[in-house]
Amino acid sequence: MSGQHGNLGGLVRLRGVRERDSRIGLSAALTEEREAAATVADLEQLLATLPAPGTFDLAAFQGRQHTIQLIREALAAARAALETCRQVSAAAREHWVSDRSRLAAVESLVERRAAAARAERQRREDRELDEVAQETWRRRTPVVVGVAR
Repeated sequence: MSGQHGNLGGLVRLRGVRERDSRIGLSAALTEEREAAATVADLEQLLATLPAPGTFDLAAFQGRQHTIQLIREALAAARAALETCRQVSAAAREHWVSDRSRLAAVESLVERRAAAARAERQRREDRELDEVAQETWRRRTPVVVGVAR
């Protein structure tokens, strides 16, 4: 029986390491997603608050249009990166949930086996105590020997 507990103990450790690694991966993916979302928000804010040119000549207008075009291109790239980060985060979350449920299943199995072992130990102890009590009762009870008539 102890060999089975050793194998399960190793499996619990393995599942625990995998769960921890996938949790760390999820945390990193969520951090990247937050950073990408912040970049998108910053570029959107920059585009919305871009000041109008001080003069209304053609060069200033072209310069502003060029700046707007660069910001829009950067914004499109940032939105694409954000979408990629969201997909990676979703995949990392699914992986972590899977690893967490596998770990919980193994821990549950270990607990059920430990509970069964405790119950069996308790039954043996109860049986031994019953035998001791029965023997004590036999010793204290006088034996009546029948008298032949």
